[in-house]
Amino acid sequence: MAKGLNLQLVKSENRSLVLYLLNSEGSMSRKQISARLGLTPAAVTKICSQLIESGLVEEKGEAFEHGRSGRREILLSLKLADKAVLGINAEKDVITLSVSSLDGTLIKLKQIPFSDDVEAVISQAAAFKNKFKTASLIGAGVCVIGSVDEDDFGIWKDKRLKEKLENALNLPVVIENNVKAFAESELIYGKLKNPNSILFLKWGPGLGSAIVANGKVFSGSDSSVAEIGHYIVNAGGVKCRCGRFGCLETEASENAILNEVNSDKPLDELLKNCDNNTMNIIDHKINMVALAVTNTATILSTDNIVLFGTMFKNEIIAEKLKKQCMRYNTNLTDDIIKKSALNEKSGYIGCCAICAKHFFFEADGR
Repeated sequence: MAKGLNLQLVKSENRSLVLYLLNSEGSMSRKQISARLGLTPAAVTKICSQLIESGLVEEKGEAFEHGRSGRREILLSLKLADKAVLGINAEKDVITLSVSSLDGTLIKLKQIPFSDDVEAVISQAAAFKNKFKTASLIGAGVCVIGSVDEDDFGIWKDKRLKEKLENALNLPVVIENNVKAFAESELIYGKLKNPNSILFLKWGPGLGSAIVANGKVFSGSDSSVAEIGHYIVNAGGVKCRCGRFGCLETEASENAILNEVNSDKPLDELLKNCDNNTMNIIDHKINMVALAVTNTATILSTDNIVLFGTMFKNEIIAEKLKKQCMRYNTNLTDDIIKKSALNEKSGYIGCCAICAKHFFFEADGR
């Protein structure tokens, strides 16, 4: 790598370090930032000046230092609330369109039925966006089920999806797997005590997972790596969209359960008045998921297991799964296995997080 490019990379990484630190710790002085990151005061002063000039950081008054007189350090804070992003979150049954500020606050939301017709979805997203004051929109985040690469955008098999979206929306676009996007949201907006090693379980109409290792969302060369939904749990099961047979998703997702008990009611409604046979089927599915979660957590030696998705809106399901996991591994506790505090925001917060990461925290600033 050329020396100039290497220096630019270091500058960009240091810039991101400052932004992430302010996000996790709140307001800090330049002196505090320098001490925490091990950067020289001169380097921190230069970085912070550039961030203030770019409108990403602002000065928020003086820091109080006990027993010290004279000039006090000025506190710096992120400027997130004045920047908005468009979200397109595609699930099996519904697509959620949203506008939210970069601090995670929802501004506007609309849900439409899922469609395979990409052009129609893009058209609806553009119409939704055009009803919003666009001056503060800095980008669009698109979350999809399945793998995300230049040849395959999950449930939409369109190699030109990103290009089409950017042309229609007149915004830069980032596309990510929806579970990984939610994991990013937990790192940016969540309040986990030990965010270095996390197993995320999404359980709803589908079933999937993501892993955080060393504080970063893990991305392997194969989208099914670390994907709990494609563990084979029934060799004689039906064919999954991944091509395997008897995957956990095809056996234990919310849609799979409703199909097995032959119900057209949402699971939460079904549980209010179900017979013993139906409850036994649901318990069997909970046990399947608990075994997969426990085995994965054992391999990873994870600090946290975060539960989210529509299945966990039902407290009975959440508590039964937690108890089964703790039964199989006594090292797992209520402090380790918990529902995400962001679960009620799952329709848009992942879109917001991937935009924050790509267009704010890790943008090169040039």
